[in-house]
Amino acid sequence: MIFKDKDKLSPRYIPKFLPHREEQIKTLKDFLWDSLQNPSDSYLKVLQLIGDVGSGKTVTTVRFGEMFQNEAMKRKIDLKHVYLNPKVHGASRIILYRYLVQEAASEVFSANLNAEELLTELTRHLKRTKKYLLISFDEADYFVRHSKESVIYDLTRLDEISPGEPTNILGVIFTARSTKFYKKLDRAELSTLGTFLIPFNSYSSKEIFDILEARVKEAFRTRVVTTDVLEYISNVIPKPPVNGDIRYALDLLLYSGILASNYRAEAVSLEHVRRVMSAIHPSITDEDIINLSYKGKIVLLAIARALRSAKSPYVSLRDIRSMCSLVCEERKLKAIDEIEEHVQDLADRDIVDIKSLMSIGISKVSTEDLERFLEGLIERIRIDVDNG
Repeated sequence: MIFKDKDKLSPRYIPKFLPHREEQIKTLKDFLWDSLQNPSDSYLKVLQLIGDVGSGKTVTTVRFGEMFQNEAMKRKIDLKHVYLNPKVHGASRIILYRYLVQEAASEVFSANLNAEELLTELTRHLKRTKKYLLISFDEADYFVRHSKESVIYDLTRLDEISPGEPTNILGVIFTARSTKFYKKLDRAELSTLGTFLIPFNSYSSKEIFDILEARVKEAFRTRVVTTDVLEYISNVIPKPPVNGDIRYALDLLLYSGILASNYRAEAVSLEHVRRVMSAIHPSITDEDIINLSYKGKIVLLAIARALRSAKSPYVSLRDIRSMCSLVCEERKLKAIDEIEEHVQDLADRDIVDIKSLMSIGISKVSTEDLERFLEGLIERIRIDVDNG
């Protein structure tokens, strides 16, 4: 047996301890912890976590939210942390606010309320019941690119719903890959977003080794993954095109372990890792696939199959439509009408590139690696679609 608990390598697993993110958690504590001393008089605080993909922003936010909620419980404060991710919960204002209200105060939720009314009802309920809220808004840059709606303005001005008094929402934490999305914000949004940034630098080789070593203890049986394997992965990950993305490192470990299991090996070898590296590419990780809607996965599967058939880095929208129809027919699914919307969403997520309606593809993969990469991608999407 290779694995002890394969799920400990999943992008959905949040470890109790986060190596090399203690400083960021301390900064979050320094900024927000005081709000728990007298929460009824505490005004909204807005923070931003900025760092490249796979730098630990999400796990830090989720873990801190749990710590903040537990500390409130110790102080007999009724507080909840709600995590919002437009890639997961819906990339429109009304869908996100519906999710927020259902999670924070389901008793006042109504599908008949518009976006503004949902926020108003939420804040009134919190004040009336003496409950409190901490909101984490992940992938803020993706939302700004994908939508013209002004969620950032809404969430940073929650105190203005009841001018002159707090709304019982103690903080909003935004995460983004960089500050480039500022260019799409107006002056009012930039003003309320503020300038308090907590930087998340990409992980170094030593830091990656420490993180992987901790995960190996949870995911694999003893002596299955050697130091040589961890050092090899840790030295590869900080370099381009991966640039320190810990998600790709965890994918490498997972699929190397699966390959070793399939070959009935007693341990994960460097050869297993090298073979997996040739089949998966950091441009699309398991987390990217998991976070897609069911239709989004079908469209991505169609793009991958169209690219494989064309033996080219790019295909046309017509090719994608044709392949999508074939995939739906094979799986006895209803035809997907809004293909252009899903293709654009994949582009907003940095999964595919759109140069024109005649040139859609995955250009981050070299031509010589494309066929092998697509075979692996198709299999990963199939597994996730069949399981979901």
